[in-house]
Amino acid sequence: MFKEEDSLRKGQSVPVWKTLLAGAVSGLLARSVTAPMDTIKIRLQLTPANGLRPFGSQVLEVVKNMMKNEGIRALWKGNIPGSLLYVTFGATQFSSYSLFNRYLGPLGLDAHLHSLIVGALAGMTSSFFSYPFDVLRTRLVANNQMQSMSIAREVRDIWSLEGLSGFFKGSIASMTTITVTASIMFGTYETIRIYCDENEKKTTAGKSWELTTLSNSAGTIGGAIAKITTFPLETIRRRMQFMNSKQLAKFSNHSAVYGSYKGYGFAKIGLQIFKQEGVTSLYRGILVALSKTIPTTFVSFWGYETAIHYLRPF
Repeated sequence: MFKEEDSLRKGQSVPVWKTLLAGAVSGLLARSVTAPMDTIKIRLQLTPANGLRPFGSQVLEVVKNMMKNEGIRALWKGNIPGSLLYVTFGATQFSSYSLFNRYLGPLGLDAHLHSLIVGALAGMTSSFFSYPFDVLRTRLVANNQMQSMSIAREVRDIWSLEGLSGFFKGSIASMTTITVTASIMFGTYETIRIYCDENEKKTTAGKSWELTTLSNSAGTIGGAIAKITTFPLETIRRRMQFMNSKQLAKFSNHSAVYGSYKGYGFAKIGLQIFKQEGVTSLYRGILVALSKTIPTTFVSFWGYETAIHYLRPF
């Protein structure tokens, strides 16, 4: 991180084109690091619980079956829409954060509250613009056949069967989830950074290694807390994205379970999962998600600040 150039701090103003470019770079870097983990996590979320086996054995079973039946390339299924998702999400998240940061600055809010509100608005904006890619990624990852699915064909199927609304299935719930996630993540990130800066000023010995480590881990800590808080909502959203797929019967052995969701909204599907499978099912894939969150959030913030650093002279 370039501490002296914390471009996310309240009062900072960075040109929109720079935040868009830096956010896109950030998203692409994050996706490149974590694509296989993302695939495993989504497969776990889409599979209804089968007994109360430990989370670790579930992960190993999914990986074993994918490698055996689909080959190593299966770990990168949905990579194109996934990459587009991360680039779009990263670009709009950081650029909208910069804009809201600038325009809400004159309100005079406390720096911690300011970060929470700006993060929430940035999360809502980025979720809306990137959501169609999220739907496509989920459906392509659900494909458990050796042959990869055609993106163009899936787009046509969604359009013909569900119309434009099919690309935004569960989007309101997603925007709520990601708004809360972004709010917690950015709020925690800036709270930790501000804490470290204030404590550094109180000592004449310079920043200790403890403060340095804590400051550099701010993004990771924020991402982990946000993920744990909102993961059940993400699981419900994944099920909603897949429940109307034309390939449901082909790719899943749990058509009856998905059939029980028909006509239900977000809250009712969550209740149905809880009743049929127990609370643990809402956390299927959480270990993979947390393992993914640490490098994703670190690379995301590091990539953004690094890109902004090198773009400043222009």
